[in-house]
Order: sequence, then C-alpha cells, then structure tokens
Amino acid sequence: MLEETARAEFRDKMFEKLEVFDSRHMIVGECPTWDEKNRVFYNVDIRGKCFYATDYESGVSEKFDVPQLLGCMALCEDGDLIMSMEDGIYFRNPEGTLTLAHRSCEIKGLRFNDGKVGPDGSYYVGTADDNGKGAFYRLSNGTLTELFDGCGCSNGLDWSTDTKKLYYCDSRKQKIEVFDFSLEDHGLSNRKSILDIPEKDGSADGMSIDAVGNLWVAIWGGWCVLNVEAATGRILKKIELPVEKVSSCCFAGDDMRDLIITTASVRTSLDEQPQAGNTFVYRSDIPGVYINRYKK
Repeated sequence: MLEETARAEFRDKMFEKLEVFDSRHMIVGECPTWDEKNRVFYNVDIRGKCFYATDYESGVSEKFDVPQLLGCMALCEDGDLIMSMEDGIYFRNPEGTLTLAHRSCEIKGLRFNDGKVGPDGSYYVGTADDNGKGAFYRLSNGTLTELFDGCGCSNGLDWSTDTKKLYYCDSRKQKIEVFDFSLEDHGLSNRKSILDIPEKDGSADGMSIDAVGNLWVAIWGGWCVLNVEAATGRILKKIELPVEKVSSCCFAGDDMRDLIITTASVRTSLDEQPQAGNTFVYRSDIPGVYINRYKK
C-alpha cells in the first residue's frame, strides 16, 4: 500500500520547468535532433521503425516509416538525412529514397544504435549486442571504419566545445567515459571513466553537451536527466521526469535553451506511467550548441 501511494504521489508531483512536447507514446523514442536552419525537430522511434519531423513553430508533425529498426539519424550538409539501421547506414534524400552510405559489409552487433556527426564532419555510431560483441564505427567518405569493439549497447556521445574530447557511454558498462579526440586524423585515445553509475540508479543513455562544456545525460531506468560537469564527473543538477525510461536529449529552439527529452514506453505499464514514451521539453538556463552535419 505504501509503495502504491508513493507511485501516485510521484505521478502527481510538479516537475520543475518541464512540459510535454509530444504526448505520443513512443515505443522507444530516441535521437532528438534539431535542424536550426529549417526550424524542424526530428526524433525516431526505434521499435516503431519510423521517425518524426515536427515544425517547431506550428507544432505540426509528420511521421515517416522505414523498413528496419532505426537506431538514430543525423543531418547532412546537402540536406539529406543519414540513418543508422540494422544492416548498415543509409542516406535518405528529401524524396524518401534510401541509399547505402558505404560498401556492403558485415557489422558487429545486432543493429546500429546511437550516433552523431563529429566536428570533423565524419559520422560516429556504435552497435548494440546482448553478448557485448558490438563495435563503434566512423563513416567518412563512404568508408566505414571500426574504431573499437566490445560494445554492449553503444549509446550517447558528444564532443567538447574545443573538439579535443569525445564523451561516450556504453549503457551496459554503467559509466560515462571520455577519449582524447584528434580532429586531424580522427583518432581516439586515452580512454577513461569520468562517472560510474550504480545499476540501481539506471544506466547512461543519450547525451548532449552545452555551451559551457558540460553534459546532459539521459538515464534509462533512472527517471531523470543528469547535468554532469565534464571535467570532473560531478553531478551539477538532476532533472526528474515522470517516466522511468529516459532515452536521450538535445538542445533546440531559437535561443538553444529548450532541452528536448525523449522517453520510452516499451515494457512499461501506462496505468502506472501514463506519460511513458512522451517527449518533454525543459527550459535550461544554459544554452546548447548546434550539431554538426555530415560531409559527403
């Protein structure tokens, strides 16, 4: 009885500066992406095999289906989208045509999961695998290169504002890590952990960096987004949500202070979590930075 009361109180509580952006129950809402040039917000539903494009001013949203599980997507400089699916990475032009972005090859892991375009214009993306046999890749000039393997669920990533660090998390490893990153040769080195996350508190999922160089990390199973000081791993702020499975976040809006947060409804009771799978927006005091676009 006490547990049921606690759940009801949590459902009814007010969440600071948090509003619903999209009330649809995404199965696994992911990869929020802001196109500042066209003022369009994108997000994917991995299990729903689709993505959404929402006009930021009108709120009108359009759904687009794809033939495979869609782990993530990003923007290209020429106006195409780049999409990571089960068997490879594809370009999608404005007419909806999908074209493989690299030579057909065997991918380590069950499917592609999270990824982003780096400051060098290359696309960095990892795979998920139940047995820890996934890998992390770079796509550049049509060539897909494995950077490291042993991934369980390769997830959130972003670069420091000076481009010298790559922050990264593999959700199965219960930590946020950092690499030294070379803009000249795309190299990753000196891998180390900056924050360990106990299993009872959830696991690190998607992330974004803000204008002062700190991380905003969605915590799957943790009912929150953590604002983490990148240099030290110190937790600066915890944004609580009425949803357990918080999957990713990105900055959007004209002032880049709208932190849009995706969640999931998979294996969740909507009676207990009626907003599971909703997309939320949190007004941040600190703006984010514009994302990079893929250079073909």
